[in-house]
Amino acid sequence: MGLSKNSISTLGQDGFSRRTLLRGVGALTALGALSPLMAACGSDDDEPGPASGTTENTPVPAAQATTPAEEPTTTDAGDEDDEGDPVSGGTLTFGEFSEPPIMDPRVSGATIAWRLFYNIFDPLLVQDTETGDFLPGLASTWEVSEDGLIYTLGLKEDVTFHDGTDFNAEAVKFTFDSILEPELKSLAAIGYLGPYDRTDVIDDLTAEVHFTDPYAPFLNNLSHSVLSPVSPAAVEQHGEDFGFNPVGTGPFMFQEWQQQTSMILVRNPDYNWPIGVYQHEGPAHLDQITINFISEPTTMLGTLMNGETDVIDAVQAQEVERLQADDNFQILLPTVPGSPQVLPLNAVKPPTDDLKVRQAIIQAVDMEAVVDTLWYGTRKAAQGPLSSPTWSYNPVVETMYPYDPDAAGALLDEAGWTMGSGNVRQKDGENLHLIYITTGGSNGQAGELVQAYLLQAGFEVDLQILEYAATASLMLAGEHNIARIYFSHTDPVVLTTLYHSRNIEGTNFNRTMKPDDTLDEMLNDATSEMDVETRRTIYEDIQEYVMDEALIIPLWEETVLWGARAGVKGLHFQPLGGAWFYDVWLEQ
Repeated sequence: MGLSKNSISTLGQDGFSRRTLLRGVGALTALGALSPLMAACGSDDDEPGPASGTTENTPVPAAQATTPAEEPTTTDAGDEDDEGDPVSGGTLTFGEFSEPPIMDPRVSGATIAWRLFYNIFDPLLVQDTETGDFLPGLASTWEVSEDGLIYTLGLKEDVTFHDGTDFNAEAVKFTFDSILEPELKSLAAIGYLGPYDRTDVIDDLTAEVHFTDPYAPFLNNLSHSVLSPVSPAAVEQHGEDFGFNPVGTGPFMFQEWQQQTSMILVRNPDYNWPIGVYQHEGPAHLDQITINFISEPTTMLGTLMNGETDVIDAVQAQEVERLQADDNFQILLPTVPGSPQVLPLNAVKPPTDDLKVRQAIIQAVDMEAVVDTLWYGTRKAAQGPLSSPTWSYNPVVETMYPYDPDAAGALLDEAGWTMGSGNVRQKDGENLHLIYITTGGSNGQAGELVQAYLLQAGFEVDLQILEYAATASLMLAGEHNIARIYFSHTDPVVLTTLYHSRNIEGTNFNRTMKPDDTLDEMLNDATSEMDVETRRTIYEDIQEYVMDEALIIPLWEETVLWGARAGVKGLHFQPLGGAWFYDVWLEQ
């Protein structure tokens, strides 16, 4: 459903107030059709994303069950000391909006996939969500050479894979080397390996990872599940079917997958090597986790309400406040670092090849009103190319483009686009025409609101709300003036993914479409810089540069809308908003 052009054009002839905008789009929100967070490990709805990372001892404000001021209060189920003694046993039923394409961490980086990987595959390192410090995973020690080219990992003893084979340095080498094999078709992990050269096995419990260039983000990348070691024996046994028979070292073992219906994980009875963020020792409390794939948001919420599910990660935004007031439920809202939802502007296609036009577009849209309309206070408006919880976030961007329709109009006048008939600006007989390509759900609804503001400013906007596959091909071809993308990451290296010239073709994660040698050099310097404070300064400068060039319209910062029944205890969160289920137990 969309707003008609006539109805949009009547909203706020002198600029939109929040009340007017809310009233104008009431038909959209009343339908309860807002989609939950569906982005992949980084990126678009079903699209995997490449590497994230940070340097050792870099403070990384990560996913926490807290919310900014003026947002709904969050309940955190993560403190066992306040919940009584854990009870062993029982099945947790988890309602999930989407189904993973494959359960091989070397291949897929889809959000639901990497969240589930953490239960089956232990990471080599883990980050503390409060401090950003690195803690032991399967690696108990780590050391980085001064030149940033060699990372030496000391591995835990007496760790076994679910198939009974030993975890050791050979398994680390096998995992990393296999990621580079073209036939594997790695979509996420290959990016996390960066300029990987080789892994040398020093002994059973020591792996030395070499890079061709200094690679500051690697410790961070090791904390992501897509680089978790897999069983070499299981890969050899199952071949291409390993992703449907996954074998790791984690607290839960894969048991069954009924496509488009459910997946079952069962407790690993031999587990006794908890990673640094876990809150107890020995096997998991739960006997089993049943993941039910439920693609309709209202249906998913209904399953939580009637007890068919214990936990869901896609509460509808308009229901958050109601559930917070009900003692039978918990609402947990971990914020997500990385890139917010943004609208890249095509800087080589007219009329958005003109800097003044791009600047006018940003100032013509009241993003605070758009976000309030769509998300009922559960998300905050973005201000630049990084979300505010991300390490090195630069608050300077917050003052660069205030909502100012008069300033937007003046910029368009300076660019030669003067108001013509039908409230559409013209130049040399041509209308000020934009092609805006996006996906459906909340992104499509945001598109209709942004379109409304741009129409008011004198643009003619062709808004195309399409399935992801269709948007990807059009954006790769550069057919858009306005596109859309989102990547969750714990480190600003995500800016390389979204703004480096090499990512215009191929991945097309850089949808600004403009090669920029200056920006490329800054991004390269930041990735290879091993000094934390120097690296921070470079990323702060990059954020200002992206906004100086008006390469994006920032939309909103992501928050995962988790809901749980009151009897679910011990729930706490991964840095990117996923849940650790190892410590979860069910109140009897």
